[in-house]
Amino acid sequence: MSKVTRSVEISAPVEQVFNYYARPEHIAKTFPQEVKMKVVPIKITEGFGLGTIFRISGEFGGRQLEWDNETVAYEKNKLIQTKAINGPFKKNNITVKFEELGEKSTRLTFDVDYDLGYGVFGKALDKMKIKKEVEMGLERSCATVKQSVEAGKSVEEITASAS
Repeated sequence: MSKVTRSVEISAPVEQVFNYYARPEHIAKTFPQEVKMKVVPIKITEGFGLGTIFRISGEFGGRQLEWDNETVAYEKNKLIQTKAINGPFKKNNITVKFEELGEKSTRLTFDVDYDLGYGVFGKALDKMKIKKEVEMGLERSCATVKQSVEAGKSVEEITASAS
């Protein structure tokens, strides 16, 4: 069982950061290209709120993985929490918190709490490889969201200018 947390301060109102982040397909594009992460909405409720289900697929730890996440907690401009409802993980919970620091500043905190399962093998694989990939992915995602929201640009524009 592992937990990874990353935070970033974004120079933008909390509503702007939340509205950007409340679309999982935006966030998929902020992860490293080699992950080939895709997010496909399956069932959408108002504003990706409670009960929304979306499929995540990509190459994680050198393996093609796919699972569905469901939004289980949602408070506009404050919190989005999802959990895996199927797939390869014993547990996979994601919590994103939005903290208003001032009129034009927001702290975004991204927590991933997961358990690969697979007993001792899963723990070893996580320690050697997976946790590092999750940490790097979250760091890159937070930095790209910050850059994108502050610049008022799409993720595609930000990643194209970095190439």
